Amino acid sequence: MYRNINFYLPGLKQCWVIVFYLLVVGGAGMGTLLSIACTAMGYDMAALNPLISYIVPLLPALVYIFTRKPSTAVPVKVQDARYGRLSPLVLYPILAITMLAMGFVSEPLSSWLPMPDSIKQMFEKILSNSGWAFATTVVAAPVLEEFILRGVIERGLLRHTTPTKAILWSSFFFAVIHMNPWQAIGAFIAGAFLGWIYWRTHSLIACIFIHAINNGTAYLIQILNPELPPDSTYKDLLDILSLHIYPEVFVIFAILLAALLYFIDRNLPADAFKEQTT
Repeated sequence: MYRNINFYLPGLKQCWVIVFYLLVVGGAGMGTLLSIACTAMGYDMAALNPLISYIVPLLPALVYIFTRKPSTAVPVKVQDARYGRLSPLVLYPILAITMLAMGFVSEPLSSWLPMPDSIKQMFEKILSNSGWAFATTVVAAPVLEEFILRGVIERGLLRHTTPTKAILWSSFFFAVIHMNPWQAIGAFIAGAFLGWIYWRTHSLIACIFIHAINNGTAYLIQILNPELPPDSTYKDLLDILSLHIYPEVFVIFAILLAALLYFIDRNLPADAFKEQTT
């Protein structure tokens, strides 16, 4: 079955179908059925294991993906890492630092829209079960979302359109599947970086790693600082730590981000997908 995935390269229309399965069939349909089942059994859905609540809505899209017929005679592997002049031992720490710097620098843009109380309560309930919250946000989400968005959608679009369009479309879909505008901007920015790295390295593992670092950082901050609300910012964190140096730290991270992106761009393959097929 994994071999069939390598032969499945969805075009834009097929990608929209996958997103339909994620949002409508999975998010709305399976979510509603799960709610009805919990009500019928007299179980509070709000207390449901967050890992189950996360995975169940994804199942229709995953079943759809894994049951597609091959769409090409020339396979393109989901994972075929090419790191150019950098070894993974050097690249992965750089990617982690770059993601953290990008999160800090993009935060003023991604946090301008206030988060509603209902969304805050949802995140608080997820974090209240810290062990399963970790399994959901730091393990399951990076693996499943990167497989679908980068390993299937972007990989297919890279065969059907330009790299820029493939990255932008996969970033857009990444923002849309979060199903709330309060995460969409940050998800789009992070998705663009992940999409760029996937195109340049053809490494799904690298994308999963970056995604896990991003989610794990947010998770760790919340666990270590329970007094912070779910919509807190890095400025809030610095204020709580009595470090009133947000502007200075912002400038440092902005310079660091620019330097790291330049270094990555200079050392990774120009197009790992093109290298594989030539």
